[in-house]
Amino acid sequence: MPANDRLSLTVTSGASVAAVWFALTDGRDGWWPELSLTPEVGAAVRETWTEDGQKRYADGHVTEAAPPNTLGFVWRQPAWASPLHVRLEIEPAGSGSIVALTEEGFAQLPDGSILRSAHCDGWSFHLANLLSAASR
Repeated sequence: MPANDRLSLTVTSGASVAAVWFALTDGRDGWWPELSLTPEVGAAVRETWTEDGQKRYADGHVTEAAPPNTLGFVWRQPAWASPLHVRLEIEPAGSGSIVALTEEGFAQLPDGSILRSAHCDGWSFHLANLLSAASR
């Protein structure tokens, strides 16, 4: 796999695995209401947002759900030639947890390196919000 195909981010939380899982799934409306998903394999995934005054969206489905540790899904915007694969793993670390996120498939897209950079920023933002929500 080319190095530019994947982004990987890892964050540490003082919150338990169960608290992070809850924030990621049932509590997600409190920190990422634009993302709709149910943590069940095959369930639809949709993110909606407004960019440059236009409604945008990415659709997909859940590919992996092993509560409270693993959630995976594929998604794509209509302009993307192929979907991106996202996987979140939540593992215990002392009294808290570690959240590892990977997203791959960028090398298949014409502007994949630009999109990868944008998604790195986006996931950093969302993971910070996830940890904040899990710690409440």
